[in-house]
Amino acid sequence: MSDFSEYVVLFHGDLGTGERIQAAQQCRSIEGSPWNQMQHVIFVPGLFHLKMACADAIWRIFIQPSAAREDVTSLMQDVGILRPRETGIYVSKPGFRRVHQLIGYDGTCRRLDCWRVEVQVRNREHTSLDAFALSEPSFEDLQEIADNISRKYIGNYQLHRMRNKLASQQDQQYENSLLLNKYFMLYKELSYAMNHGDIGHVESCIVAWILIFKATGKHKYATQMTDFLCSVHFNYPEGLRKAVRYHLLVNPTGQEGKFHAVDWCVELNNLFTKVLNGGTGTNRTVERIILESPLVQVYRNLHTTFQRNFIHAHLTSRHAEANMAKTFYEVCKHLSEHSPHTVKARRKSLYIIPDLMNQGVGLMDEAGAENIEDSSEDDRATFEDIIVEIEVGV
Repeated sequence: MSDFSEYVVLFHGDLGTGERIQAAQQCRSIEGSPWNQMQHVIFVPGLFHLKMACADAIWRIFIQPSAAREDVTSLMQDVGILRPRETGIYVSKPGFRRVHQLIGYDGTCRRLDCWRVEVQVRNREHTSLDAFALSEPSFEDLQEIADNISRKYIGNYQLHRMRNKLASQQDQQYENSLLLNKYFMLYKELSYAMNHGDIGHVESCIVAWILIFKATGKHKYATQMTDFLCSVHFNYPEGLRKAVRYHLLVNPTGQEGKFHAVDWCVELNNLFTKVLNGGTGTNRTVERIILESPLVQVYRNLHTTFQRNFIHAHLTSRHAEANMAKTFYEVCKHLSEHSPHTVKARRKSLYIIPDLMNQGVGLMDEAGAENIEDSSEDDRATFEDIIVEIEVGV
């Protein structure tokens, strides 16, 4: 029999999968050999499920609280324009796809509004982006404006100063808009890094989301991702560390910007195995699903062959991107009328969006202080160690 002691199995999945693996390893910890202890099984948190958790955190921040939907500059007001027939769904439990789409659409409109405000500040004659485009700005000018927008219209260290001003000088809706832009950009940054297979960039994004998870009550995700980064950067040997990092994402098509998380591929296979080819009625049994699971790829190949033989031009089930030009125009018009990115003194908000990253830092510090009191945790890597290690790696 071959010696498997030098090999590991990378197991991708959601938190439930990780908890089951860890429970099994804990139960087998009394066994006599590493194999029986299941030490060769390495759980890797799925980045697709992480992305779903990020979308859920944004929903919890900006839509779940009823008071957060009342301001005219709130995210829910934009939902009423983008998806007027689905406002009830967004209030209750929209699911990942709808929230992901909302972040993309509304984030685009709000960034366009930031551009409108900034170019008008620079030149009063540029009352719209169309007028600015007619001026034919250079690429260097666009870069300068983009850098300035990233400093002025995204929540940063200056937000604390704004909220400490006198009530007569504050604009609470403007402050909420800065945080909305910040969390949207953090989500887009994570998506971009995942799509392009930039592992180091993904890890740096995870650090920010750990703080947000901690502050929104998603403690399991915060703990699991912290433990994962600690294991990768401090516990695993060099070879295993490289193997885990290089297998976080895969690119089945080999195209640029088409990387996918491994658990996304697993979910796609589950779709074909359990839903599309799992049988119906009395035929839908566990035994039948297991029996036909090896034939899933054969079925897909047969469908492709039939389509090509009948000269079908449309060989994919992926829908084309919707033309959102008119809808975006209405959202941008709404934003320009109510000016979420222009300071208006004394403007109040019915709900103050919390700075969750600062709250998360405080909660992580409290957890670190508790670990220091426990002598058994003296050699354990801390969250600050992870940040330093990732910054050095980048």
